Amino acid sequence: LSSGINAEYGQHSRPVPFKLSRTLIKKKAVVFADSLGLPLTQVKMLQEEEVPPARAPPPTSVPSVPLVPGLRLNFPQPITRLNLVEEVRLHHVRLENVLVSDLTVTGTILVHNLSFQKDVSVRYTRDYWLSYSHVAASFTRSVAPDIDQFSFSVDLPETLPLGARVELCIRAELSGEEFWDSNESRNYQMECIMRPKRSDMLVADGGSLLASDLVRRRLSRIRNTSSLAEGETYY
Repeated sequence: LSSGINAEYGQHSRPVPFKLSRTLIKKKAVVFADSLGLPLTQVKMLQEEEVPPARAPPPTSVPSVPLVPGLRLNFPQPITRLNLVEEVRLHHVRLENVLVSDLTVTGTILVHNLSFQKDVSVRYTRDYWLSYSHVAASFTRSVAPDIDQFSFSVDLPETLPLGARVELCIRAELSGEEFWDSNESRNYQMECIMRPKRSDMLVADGGSLLASDLVRRRLSRIRNTSSLAEGETYY
């Protein structure tokens, strides 16, 4: 059999090995836009509806301040007048200072020391003088050899309506003679408003101040003054 196969086909041919073809590897090339005549940047205009909305800042919690009926002084503090002492010696009685806390009015009065016996009071009204009330003032101390200081407190009802006007004036009876301080016939006017509940509040000229450093300093100097020369101011 072997010889027959060899005779028919000749010598047995050897197998030819299979050769793998090489795979071509392409190199990546970087091409810049300007080399192709294209712009380097591209600007896109956003329409209004395409603009993302700005994020609102997180809400901050603000502590609520309770509002209560209170009084606003519609006059400047008399203690700020530099000639207040001269006014007392000339007119014999002058309101010195007023503080309000909610519906309570406290204040001080300066009285010319014309006699030992002094009857000092505050007259006030809540209905444009259709009726009025009196509150007696108490002696505090002598702030000068010829000037005494008195203090008073007026408590107004909680039913005082908003917008109500309170007026007061000062009366002093010295040696049987009567003297008044009516703020140049305008009286000292206050108005009932809603405001933050705070004590020790000074309110004047439509504004609000904490019981004024000015008043505190001047009152402190008054209390520390034992005697003053004639004509010398106490603040």
